[in-house]
This record gives sequence, C-alpha cells and structure tokens, in this order.
Amino acid sequence: MGIIQFKEANCKNCYKCIRSCPIKAIAFKNEQAEIIEDECILCGQCLLVCPQNAKRVRSDVEKVKKYIAKKEKVYASLAPSFTSAFQISDSRIMFSILKQMGFTHVEETAIGAAKVSKEYEKLLREEGMKNIITTACPTTVFLIQKYYPELIDQMAPVVSPMIAHAKMMRAVYGARIKVVFIGPCISKKAECNDLQNDGVVDAVITFEELEEWMKNENITFDIDQGEEPKGMRNVMARFYPIPGGIIRSISRDERKSYKCVSVDGIDRCIEVLNSIKQGEVSNYFIEMHACAGGCLGGPCIKSKKDGFLSARDRLIDYVKKNAKDIGMSMIEDVNVKLSKKFIDRSQNYQIPDEKTIREILSKIGKVNKEKELNCGACGYSTCREKAIAVYNNKAELHMCLPYMRERAESISNIIINSTPNAILALNESLCIQEFNLTAQKLFTVEKEDILGKYIYEVLDCPDFERVQETGQSILNKKYHYEQYGLIVEQSIIYVKEQQLIIALIKDITKEEKQHQQMNKVRSETVDIAQKVIEKQMRVAQEIASLLGETTAETKIALTKLKNSILSDIGDNK
Repeated sequence: MGIIQFKEANCKNCYKCIRSCPIKAIAFKNEQAEIIEDECILCGQCLLVCPQNAKRVRSDVEKVKKYIAKKEKVYASLAPSFTSAFQISDSRIMFSILKQMGFTHVEETAIGAAKVSKEYEKLLREEGMKNIITTACPTTVFLIQKYYPELIDQMAPVVSPMIAHAKMMRAVYGARIKVVFIGPCISKKAECNDLQNDGVVDAVITFEELEEWMKNENITFDIDQGEEPKGMRNVMARFYPIPGGIIRSISRDERKSYKCVSVDGIDRCIEVLNSIKQGEVSNYFIEMHACAGGCLGGPCIKSKKDGFLSARDRLIDYVKKNAKDIGMSMIEDVNVKLSKKFIDRSQNYQIPDEKTIREILSKIGKVNKEKELNCGACGYSTCREKAIAVYNNKAELHMCLPYMRERAESISNIIINSTPNAILALNESLCIQEFNLTAQKLFTVEKEDILGKYIYEVLDCPDFERVQETGQSILNKKYHYEQYGLIVEQSIIYVKEQQLIIALIKDITKEEKQHQQMNKVRSETVDIAQKVIEKQMRVAQEIASLLGETTAETKIALTKLKNSILSDIGDNK
C-alpha cells in the first residue's frame, strides 16, 4: 500500500496535483490520477493543493494503538517542530499528553540530530568530498537517489536524526522496544520502511494524525505539566527544523573548510542540484530542506494560521528557554553506527525520438510549433513534456484543455449552426447572447448586428418576459410573427443554473399555409358535394312526383279498360 493514496470518487480531472508535482510522479489513467510510487519523493505538494481532498496519507495510528493495547514498551521520538505544530512552548505539556495516550517514554529527536551533526563535523574536517549535501530530509534524499544518482557520492553518508535517535534508544532501552517517530513529514513514513534502516523505527505518526487521535480521545493541552525533560549538551540541534538550523548546530571552527549554505523549497533544491550536476558548484556544505521554511513548512502541520514567522519564533523561544543544562540523559553518550550508503533508485524514463513526439502532438491538433501553447493546464510545463509523458503511459493524450475546448466548441458550433431550427440564447435581462445561422436567415438579420440587443428589438413575443418572470418554460407553442410573415412553433426554456433563456424556434409557415390551403379545398369540396346532394334530391323529388301522376293516370286508364272489357263479356252471355 502506498504512502499517499487517492480516493477515486473524488478525483475531478483538474490536473492540479500534476501541476504542483515537481518531478511529475503522478500518472493520469482512465480519468483518474494515481501516484507512481517508484518515482514519488513524498514532498506532499499534491496533498496540499488538491481541491477535492482526493488524497490521503497512510496512517500508522491503529498500529501504534495495538502496540499500546498489547502493553508493548512504546517509545516516542518527538520532532522539535512540535512547538510550532501545536503552538506550545513547554515540552513538559507535550510529553505528559503522550504519556497519557499510552507511550512508555518520550524523547526529542533532537538528541539524534546532535549525533548527526557530530558526523557532519567529521566530514567537514576530513575535507574529502567535493560537496557535502545533508541527508536529514528524506524527501531530498529520495530526490537525489531517483533523479540525480550521479550526485550520490556528494551526499553525506549519514543517517537522518530519526534513524540516529531510534538506534540510540534501542541501544540504551533495549532492542525489543517499539519506536514511534512523531513529526510533520510524510516521507518519514517511507524512510521508516526502508530496508536499509534495519527496521529501527516501527511507526511514524504525523502531527495531524496525532491531533486527530487526541481529538478522538478527548485529550486537550489543558493538562498538568509532567517532569522536566532531560537537557541536551548541544541544544542547537533543536534548530534542525528551520532553514540554517543544521549549520547552527555545527561548531563554527568546523565550518571553515566549506562554504555553508541552507536551501529550502523543492524548486530551489532542484535548481541547486542541477548546478552541482553541471559542475558549477564545489566546496559547499549544503543544508537541504524540501519544504519551504524547513520542517516548519511540512505538509502535515495543520496549525499554520499564524504563519511561518510566528512558528519560527515559537521554536527559537523554546530553544532559548530550554538551553539550561538540567542534567544530561545517558542516551547522549551511547555509541551507535550512523553511517549509511545511499543507492541509485532512478527509473528508466524513455525519451522518444522527434518523429514520435510530433506524431503524438499532431493527434491533438498541434501540427506545428505555433500550435504548441505550452499553457501548462495539463500539469506539464510544455506540450513536448506532456507528449513524452503520454509516450511513457503517464498521461492521457486528450488531457490538453485548449484542444478539448476547441474540439468541444467546434462540435457545438457544428451542431448549433447545422440544425434546421433557430436557436437563441438570452441572459437574465433578455439580451441576446447567441443567435445561430438558421435564426439569422429566418429573421433576416446579421449576428453581429443583434448580439447584446434586447430581444424585443428582434422578436415581439410576450412569452419571453413571462418565462423570465416565472422561471417556467413554455414548450411547443405556436406563434405568428406578423412582421416577418412567419408562423413558428417555439419552446422558450429557462436554464436556472446558468440564468439563461434558450429559445428553440421551428419555422412552420409553409406547413401552416399548406394546411390552410387544404382546409380551403376541403371546404369548397364540401360545398360542392352539398350542392350536388341538394340537386339530386330535387331531381329525385321531381321524378317521384312525375311518376306519381303517370301512375295514377295509368291506373285510371287501365281501370276503365278493365271495366269496359268486363262489361263486354257480360253482354255476350
């Protein structure tokens, strides 16, 4: 499990973490950012800038709670920056709180820092290194091992104060104790797991995690002060968290052989390392802090409301108040091996040839140099860097926001201007914001002439104002624009989120005229049919009348004939 983890549901494709990552150790795949652990230096910048809180740090709190629950002897190594993190200046309060939480014993990591400074003094005296780069900050150690392996021989071959103190505590209090480092640093978690450190540190808790633990246990700083902590011979080692603090802990006499400088902030560290790589720097003792402001600017110090200067002042006041020799701890005199050999951890990062880079860029419309905007929106400084990242499967091709915007606008314009219906967009004041080609043709106006004008200067329809006032859309309503000789079917839609009114207008003039013509033909046909029916009825009536008269006459004639014949027959008898 990685030290920094992403919450997939919260990553919103903003690329802010990639932009902030100084060495681009964040890949973007399937619309999801992910840490590339082998390349990450754990500076924590991605944690600080993420607007969606999509990243979290792996916590060792539950592990430490289990140690305590099992009655293990749990020893805390407390970074001196606690005075800044918790805005307190009395170490007895912090020590008492940790004891209340179940820690067996608490000491300052500065005890180990003092030992490390002694090792630095030896290197300065020996004058055997071209430059001496301090190795107290694990993030700068990872930076050199992974990205400047040619400078490993200029790293001070000394463990960090955390490792030094852990070794000292195990030598004095027993190898089976559990050692927990408490500080402001994420990269200490990776240093804790480094096999080169022989597992001397069992867990790392950040100040933020400790604060949350205290909150869950209802523990506050309103607590009785415990016993006075043991003093230190080299109290200047408590200055380690601030820029220049390591140099201050080294004797002035020992500094004469090298030019001593302090560098803080990852960008400045990279700048200095590039200068060393190019052979521009020699005979320097370089104190290097990845965080701007040293450990006081660590990514896991939550309480930064009063700023760096106040945090720095609290640390200085703490050192001054505790400078008095109260009685040394026996741990300071223990001898432990503090040397360390650093190894090359660099990755094989492929740089494609120029043809391949151009092919990648051309797929997102960057067919020439002029198209390479180098806007940095994708997180990479240049389009070429992004293309190389795509080649190495660290970035997705379509992470280019200008390209995607142009593409989206192009598709939108094609759709809007190709539709056979008129489309109008109005703002909340009923002023025209968009007017597509069909609308221009339909109402015989030019877009440039009517953009920004009041809708009633173009279309006289009360429904626009009705929708504006009520916020209710009017759909599929027939309307007659007499001034244009048009009959239309229109929908006027209110878009609340954007405070827009969209009108979709379909010209049905031709259909309406055809419908009217058909109605006229139908009406005339009905009239003709009615007249034919009436005439036929009259003819039928006339024929019936004539038939009736003829039948009567025939009946009379035949009756007379019948009677005459019957009369003749009777006479003959």
